[in-house]
Amino acid sequence: MRILVLGDSCSAGIGAPQAVYPSLLHTMTRGTHRIENHAVPGFTSADAARYFRRSVARGRWDVVIVYLGNSDGAQSRYKGTYQPWRDRDRWLPRRHHKRAVVRIQAKDKGEFDERDEWLSVATTPQDFQKNLELIIRQARRRGTRVVLINPIANTRFPAAMMASNASFYKVVGLEARLADRLTGRTEAARALIAALREHENGELAAAIENYRELGRRESRVSAIALNNLAVLLDQQNEEDEPVAILKKLAEIEGASGAVAAFNLSRILDRRQDKDEARRYEARAVEGDRNLYRIKSGYRTKITELAAEPGVEVLDLAELLTPADFFDYCHPTAEAHEAIAETLATLLAAPSGSSMAESGAGYICAHPSPDAYFDVGPSLAAHFSLDFDVAQSDVRGHASKLLMSARELGPSDFLTGEPEWPTPESDLQANIINTFRYVSGHPLITSLDDLQQWLPEYGWEIGRFPEYYIYRILRDYALAAEARCPGGGPAAEAVCRQLSSVVQRQRVLPKIPPEATRRLRIDAAYARRVLEKVLRKLSHIASLFDDSRALRIVTVRNWYLREAFRFGAHSRYSMFYPAWDLETLIEGVCVSLTISGCQHDEQTEGRAASLLEKLVRLREVHEKYAIRYVQAGEPTGSEDYRKELSELRPLFDLQHRTDVSP
Repeated sequence: MRILVLGDSCSAGIGAPQAVYPSLLHTMTRGTHRIENHAVPGFTSADAARYFRRSVARGRWDVVIVYLGNSDGAQSRYKGTYQPWRDRDRWLPRRHHKRAVVRIQAKDKGEFDERDEWLSVATTPQDFQKNLELIIRQARRRGTRVVLINPIANTRFPAAMMASNASFYKVVGLEARLADRLTGRTEAARALIAALREHENGELAAAIENYRELGRRESRVSAIALNNLAVLLDQQNEEDEPVAILKKLAEIEGASGAVAAFNLSRILDRRQDKDEARRYEARAVEGDRNLYRIKSGYRTKITELAAEPGVEVLDLAELLTPADFFDYCHPTAEAHEAIAETLATLLAAPSGSSMAESGAGYICAHPSPDAYFDVGPSLAAHFSLDFDVAQSDVRGHASKLLMSARELGPSDFLTGEPEWPTPESDLQANIINTFRYVSGHPLITSLDDLQQWLPEYGWEIGRFPEYYIYRILRDYALAAEARCPGGGPAAEAVCRQLSSVVQRQRVLPKIPPEATRRLRIDAAYARRVLEKVLRKLSHIASLFDDSRALRIVTVRNWYLREAFRFGAHSRYSMFYPAWDLETLIEGVCVSLTISGCQHDEQTEGRAASLLEKLVRLREVHEKYAIRYVQAGEPTGSEDYRKELSELRPLFDLQHRTDVSP
């Protein structure tokens, strides 16, 4: 059987491991089908309709699985209904889009956004239905079954957390300190930040007065200030005023109305007014154009399409509950398993027809999330993950920049922060961005290390410079795997944490097979890496904090980057600083691999002990992340903090690693 998957981030096979239902379906059916996953984060029905007709409809498909609707009702440039007859370039041959180097610039995500809120959505429910009908008609002409997955929204996740000013809102039940991370250009924005700081520091009388004053102004901050005032008054057990404020705010169109409706639902639920709480909870979802979660109108259209011949609908409302969603719309890994199992049953071949499909396997394609406007470029091109630049140019400019950096000093990153020269071109600016980013990783301890691993590829100097690190980690993982299992417990521990397959999957533009392997395997380097891990560990306080509330209200700042590393699907690591923790584990694994090869028993023993402790720390974070999902709110915070505080002393080593040669 040949199966095509069209969908958004709930189905997309990016990051690793790929714990999404298309991959799980492939495993459950023992690899007898050819499953092509063409889902991509941000895909709407308009994108999928054009992409399907232009790129894959002529293929031989037995089944097309469509999981769409979460992105259609979110704020976007309007796409509407895809109309093939208006597609002027539909007959043009596919051309390679040269990805010239452009300068990657970081954005300040903590600055108050003074722009008017964008209220348009990608498609209306009517557009959505017509786009799905186009896919269905095209598929039926070739005798293809269509399975529509009808999504559900996680109503328990706070509204508007992807809004540009999400970090400025206070949310009932989520105590996060953010004021020191925020900035504003106008007097009103700075006054709001000052009130937030007073709120977070316990200066409640001053915060109330300033929130009230800001709420009387005609500005972008007034609704946010009133929302925060209501949350603060509720914290002080005020009965009537918080409800009155939030009911008025809930009538506002946009992020402020959605956040107010959600906060009101939490207060009413706590007061046992369950029916009204559910109404405001639904209003929060329906009025929220910032989070990618389906609205009722789109669900209704999918239900109506079940009457079409050759169309089957898998309604997630009959399969999952809110506890099966980690964030606003993405099913947990366990929920993906349930979806895959249901699909496996639905698509089961008749008895006696279990012969494997010719060309069977699981393949991930990564089209552009904006296929409606330009069907040619890939996901990598859309996000500037890769550039068309010669390896010799990348290496040459990188070497030149390192020579200049040596003159500026320091060259040893264990003794100080490196200084970088002023770039002379966009190419050099991106190389410096890569150097600046990777110099924070435990693997890069000096300019000599950067010289050892000069960046070579366009994808190492794009928007995700961590690809540079993944290439190095892939090589060390291969070295560790070559020693397993004969390398002893240490080598086996590394293999459990570091996988060459995982590192290769994470690099979407693909690490070429002929990529040169360059390993530093001297014992002195292993000690330096371990020392850098220890130094970083002592400066990342969040590793020993309950960060669940902070992670929720800052999801906009980190979600996309972590999606490319860990996968777009929901994962428990979304609710603790997994990125920092995994980075430390990577450094320890490399140190452990080298010291094992060099028979440096002292460094190997220290690295093995530290790895065990880091894994224990991760297990504690995972346990309380799971509890959050099950409860729908950050419960057990006192126990969480207690367990973390008990682990902290284990990392305060009396004897630091000797880093001398």
